[in-house]
Amino acid sequence: MIVIQIREIMSRRVVSVTPDTTLGEARHLLAEHRIRRLPVMIGRRLVGIVSDRDVRSASATHESTPVAHIMTRNVVTVNPQTCVDEAARIILAGRFGGVPVVEGDELVGIVTETDLLRALIEVLEMDATERIAIDFGGAA
Repeated sequence: MIVIQIREIMSRRVVSVTPDTTLGEARHLLAEHRIRRLPVMIGRRLVGIVSDRDVRSASATHESTPVAHIMTRNVVTVNPQTCVDEAARIILAGRFGGVPVVEGDELVGIVTETDLLRALIEVLEMDATERIAIDFGGAA
């Protein structure tokens, strides 16, 4: 059985905002970095998350409105030691595009559907390589 922990696949470079970041700034960051979620931080502590969907839904709101007004406050997170299959179940059950990775109160990364798909591809490719090696080994 292959066990992969989130620390092995998570993105460590996370674009984040503060609660007083404006919707306009958040929209710009999402577009500029081609991402779909922004953790909301006070210092190194995660206090919320804002998705591109949240920002789009708030389009009637003034651009200078702080993200604190629309952010999700009770953020579902995982830690670096969480197994990939458990994180995938959390993301699937919550219908999230990704979740922040925290250690204690500190944000250390983010794991997205894309990260999970990359991990799946690696496992499938590794499994295929092992099958091929075994097949060739048996034929010799």
